[in-house]
Amino acid sequence: MRLRPYTDDDLWLTEALERDPEVMRELGGPTDRDRLPRIHRNRVADPCWFTIVTGPDLTPVGTIGVWETSHGAERMHEAGWMVLPAHQGRGIASAALALLIERVGAEPGIPSINAFPPVTNGPSNALCRKFGFALVGESDFEYAGRTLRCNHWSLATPGDGRARRSTDRISGS
Repeated sequence: MRLRPYTDDDLWLTEALERDPEVMRELGGPTDRDRLPRIHRNRVADPCWFTIVTGPDLTPVGTIGVWETSHGAERMHEAGWMVLPAHQGRGIASAALALLIERVGAEPGIPSINAFPPVTNGPSNALCRKFGFALVGESDFEYAGRTLRCNHWSLATPGDGRARRSTDRISGS
């Protein structure tokens, strides 16, 4: 499994993920088609947005990234991930998050990585716990024009720009 930069060729993946009722169940349902071009352009333009690829042929199975955003008056870096339904439950999101933390933790200027999974999204909340994110609390968060009740998780990155990582957190991934 690897992370490769997200490109224009991944438009089909944006549509497959954002329009899938199962993938989007916790995020308020499938994204409207008219929003897809903007979502895709933002992912292509972001140097910290990646396509998750697996297998000998490096098949795209999902996306993961970190972007700068605001939550209230606070500027922060937020992480998010999605995996196609046929590939869920295989540890792909966990392995991808380990790679993302390692890669983004090496970037200067990212003091922490935040995640906002809906409170009802058990698998994503479990990933945050597994990787040592601290639960900051619950808050309302907007995703694709929808307000969701989310857990706010935060993972501090050490001052030298390298994220914490322990091999016991990523074993079996």
